[in-house]
Amino acid sequence: MTQSSPKQRISITVDAQLLEEVDQLTNNRSAAVEQGLRLWRRKQIEGQLRQSYQNRSPADVAFEQEWAEFAQAQMEEILDSEDM
Repeated sequence: MTQSSPKQRISITVDAQLLEEVDQLTNNRSAAVEQGLRLWRRKQIEGQLRQSYQNRSPADVAFEQEWAEFAQAQMEEILDSEDM
């Protein structure tokens, strides 16, 4: 896990019902909000990666397939040589 950086105090406005539900689950609102922001950030990054992956060109896809086949063949050779 990464080291914590200094904390910064913020003020936010949230739905009253949501806050009540959070309060029922934890006694540390700050930690809940921080965890929620980390999850949101992770989902944003995953979405960007997914979009980038889905928008690859056919040439990129072919290159990746060739590389995967090469790597697999190399690994099989290594494993075969260790069995001897």
